[in-house]
Amino acid sequence: MIYSISEIIYLFLFYSFVGWLWETIYCSILDKRFTYRGFLVGPYCPVYGFAVTTVLLCTTPFQKSWLMLFLSGMLIATAFEYLAGWFLETFFHMKLWDYSHEYGNIKGRIAPKISLFWGFGILILVNFIHPHVMDLLLRIDEKWSLLVVLVMGADCVWTVTDTAKFHQAALAFEKQIHREQEKFQASLHQQFDDLNQQAELLNQHFEELKDNLLDFVKERKIKPFKFNQRRLLKNYSKFRAADAPLVTEMHKQIALIKGKITKKD
Repeated sequence: MIYSISEIIYLFLFYSFVGWLWETIYCSILDKRFTYRGFLVGPYCPVYGFAVTTVLLCTTPFQKSWLMLFLSGMLIATAFEYLAGWFLETFFHMKLWDYSHEYGNIKGRIAPKISLFWGFGILILVNFIHPHVMDLLLRIDEKWSLLVVLVMGADCVWTVTDTAKFHQAALAFEKQIHREQEKFQASLHQQFDDLNQQAELLNQHFEELKDNLLDFVKERKIKPFKFNQRRLLKNYSKFRAADAPLVTEMHKQIALIKGKITKKD
């Protein structure tokens, strides 16, 4: 099937929304709370839109054979997922998913079990779902495709800018925490036999760390995390800043503490 430009745009939007809906519902059930997924602010995950649209376009010659459709779809979707993971890690220093615990994974970006899921999913999509989707999308006037591009494009520009600021703030915190660690380690060179003195020194250090970080934020005029930054930290348990491991570890520990408090309640 040959698609027009407007049809490709609508396909991209539709499957981006379906991907966002799927991830949000699935992760909300796992987390037992509402989890707003997606890298962008709007209710869509472009990685799904790009992946499904690319698969539909590239597998057109193989869609008459279920075996060829399964294999080609699995390979294309897996390659796309790997490239998307590499892109986020390389340019945004972020890791939003991690398959490191899966057998045969490659750098945590892809894994055989996930690839099989894509293959079977594409079989179901192309043969049973996509024909009905096209019947629906063909009823939409072409003129609305320009609005879709403008809205999603503006969202993308804003998110990329916001993410760059987030990364700068994370690096600044990382450097300051390292400096505070070094000061604390230097103070521990003085040995204490009394456990009460050790505990007192530790409490004093944490108080100083809190005050120093607050002063650091004020001096550097680092703004509090915005909605999208807080959302990424809150809703992506696998989120990590690749070049700010201490900030990432702090985020992980805070999430664990909040989880324990929630269970107690």
